[in-house]
Amino acid sequence: MVRAVASLRAASLAVLALATAVGPALAAESIPQAKVSRELVRRVLLDACVYQESAKEEPDAAKGAKPDARSAKQQKIVDACQCASTKAIKPAQDEEIAKVEETRQVPDGWYAATTEAYTTCHR
Repeated sequence: MVRAVASLRAASLAVLALATAVGPALAAESIPQAKVSRELVRRVLLDACVYQESAKEEPDAAKGAKPDARSAKQQKIVDACQCASTKAIKPAQDEEIAKVEETRQVPDGWYAATTEAYTTCHR
């Protein structure tokens, strides 16, 4: 009897684990992909810029800095990346944006243009 209960418990846990793993995957398949727009691409470039420039900061210097100083430094990075991502996407043609819609890949040249524009936007 104890073995039967243990086997039943193990089987129910396996079914529960399978349902937990498959359930979110099935739900994710039903979510439609967002339409790619110029603004969405600009935000992708903005995110990449902020992560890239924040990673360049000295981690030891951030530990010793006061929270207000860290926040101000982070805000300067975000502001400069806002400027850089806007400059980088500005010359893009609508056809190029449509191509991103098809491939779901932002061209590497746009990331490079954002990095180059960052130096002109940094205050």
